[in-house]
Amino acid sequence: MANEKAAIYCRLSQDDGSVGESGSIQTQKTLLTQYCNEHNITISGYYCDDGWSGTNFDRPEFTRMLDDIENGRINMVIVKDLSRFGREYAQMGMYIEHYFEEKGVRFISVAENIDSKNGMDNLVLPFTNVINSFYARQASSKTKAAHQARAKSGMFLGARAPFGYQKDPNDRHHLIVDPCAADIVRDIFQMFANGIGYVRMTKILRERGVLNPQAYFNQSNPDYYKNSDYWRKPYDWHATSIRAILNNRVYLGQTVFGRTKTKGFFDKHRIPTPEDEWIITENTHEAIVTQELWNTVHQMMKARRRENGSGQVQPFAGLVKCADCGSSMNVSYDAKKGRYNGFSCWVYKNYGKERCTSHAIGWKTLNQLVLEDIRLNAQAAKLAAKDYMDMLVAAKAQTRQAEIQRYKRDLKRVDKRITELTKILAKLYEDLALEKISEERYQAMAPNYEREQAVLKAQRETLAAEIAQGEEIYDNIEQFLPIIWKYTDITELNAHILNELIEKIVVHEKVVTPDGVKSQQVDIYYKFIGYVNTSELLVNYIEAVDQAPDESKPILILPA
Repeated sequence: MANEKAAIYCRLSQDDGSVGESGSIQTQKTLLTQYCNEHNITISGYYCDDGWSGTNFDRPEFTRMLDDIENGRINMVIVKDLSRFGREYAQMGMYIEHYFEEKGVRFISVAENIDSKNGMDNLVLPFTNVINSFYARQASSKTKAAHQARAKSGMFLGARAPFGYQKDPNDRHHLIVDPCAADIVRDIFQMFANGIGYVRMTKILRERGVLNPQAYFNQSNPDYYKNSDYWRKPYDWHATSIRAILNNRVYLGQTVFGRTKTKGFFDKHRIPTPEDEWIITENTHEAIVTQELWNTVHQMMKARRRENGSGQVQPFAGLVKCADCGSSMNVSYDAKKGRYNGFSCWVYKNYGKERCTSHAIGWKTLNQLVLEDIRLNAQAAKLAAKDYMDMLVAAKAQTRQAEIQRYKRDLKRVDKRITELTKILAKLYEDLALEKISEERYQAMAPNYEREQAVLKAQRETLAAEIAQGEEIYDNIEQFLPIIWKYTDITELNAHILNELIEKIVVHEKVVTPDGVKSQQVDIYYKFIGYVNTSELLVNYIEAVDQAPDESKPILILPA
């Protein structure tokens, strides 16, 4: 055995926590060292992977051991038991029965009394490998179920707290606000809502000397990353970091679990998970941003946002739509004068008259029109809130009432048919049980009724949702009023105001009357309440102003 150079290989993962002290890395090293001393085996090195799953063979120390085999530094591998070597039977068999044999490497598993020098026809090896693989799958399923249960209860499961938070010293599964970092998060959301683009924002943060999330973390945890490359440029912010912050629902006070998943049990590469599969738990910790600010920012993120020469984003980005084709309208920008000129239909610009018409409108015209419409709604809502609310309810109810009544009639018809089908299926089953009809006859009839019933149940859910939505008019208006009240006295628009208030602005084609008078219809759809008929609103507003005391009458400037 003089020429034998042994590698002591040890492994322990988080899933192996139940093995106790008898399976710890130090215990494995002690037992295997003692084994080598008793059998006069020379130890050439120790290879210990602490915290690595047995199903993953891309482990650092395991890889180093393979390199040493390739370079002839070792020709023997000794493990405490087969589960320490790995828990995936196919790859274990490939290494033990093929690779080691080809390289002339002797393999010893002490617990199972396996020694490749005595031949590899021992049935214990393949059976043990299969059992270990099964154990790994079972442990993985239990761990995943435990994590899901903890996530649903609102426990934070990340290794590090997100930027803006820190782990509660009394409960590592609870987040508390980190005041300094939280202020930076709020600034990022506010800057984006104000129309500042990613590139300009990174420059602003660098000029302010704001530490990026990685550097901020390392400032308090200097030993977490041993490689200084992780925070060599502490003030170097990137657009990806800002997008990650703006997309993280943790800042709403929510705990989110399951945003990524592995492709398969043995393929550990992670891929994004559809959002409807996430586990989202509300109110698990203090929020840093409001729901209103979050909604505004994310409406802006959905639009194509291009920065102009000064680093600003066009405030109407993604909001202005063509009335005929529905596409977003392009905006023209004069770089020399540093101003926007006007909007035109994107489809018309790219495909011509065959697809649409220009629907052009000047920047100043649209800006002034929207500004005055917002002021008109805000002043009317503030001066006569009840009348304003009644007007909105009447307008919304009038347009939805016929639809809701039709939905209710349809729902009644669907419910009646579902009840009939339930009785028919029950009678068919009873006839089958009493042998009044044959099995063949039953199978020919029942599936058709079951399919019809399934379709009707789906229709019922849709109809019930439509009715519920139609009956939410008051709730929507009550959410809208506090927002519109803030803008009674605004003198100019910005991206934040527009995206907080407005869902879309629909521009129609210009119309020329026989006497040469030009006019153009612009429909403004507000969040929560949709389109508001400003002509009717103006009548109600004037009546409210006339009835108000002289000292409280506001001044309203209407567009020409």
